[in-house]
Amino acid sequence: MEKVNASQEYYDNRVVAEPNNAEAWCIRGMYYNNCYGQYAEAMESCNRALELDPEYGVAWFLKGVILTNMNVTDEAALCFENATRYDPGLAKDVQFVVGNA
Repeated sequence: MEKVNASQEYYDNRVVAEPNNAEAWCIRGMYYNNCYGQYAEAMESCNRALELDPEYGVAWFLKGVILTNMNVTDEAALCFENATRYDPGLAKDVQFVVGNA
């Protein structure tokens, strides 16, 4: 549990130190999505990343994953479309998630 708390503090501190860094917000969102399913916090971070960089494919992919985890598949599909539009290299990752949803 100590490692989880230390990691959470690390990601929280990273966005405080770099509030205009879309990648930092996206990585923080990944952490919250993957750690105990904190989807609301993950979505907040993901949305902030997309505010900073609306064409950030990885953030769109993450948003799709979060929505999939929340069983909001129609919205997730739109996010995955944006993800592959802005970063065609994500197509296999999208297919993996969609195929396992």
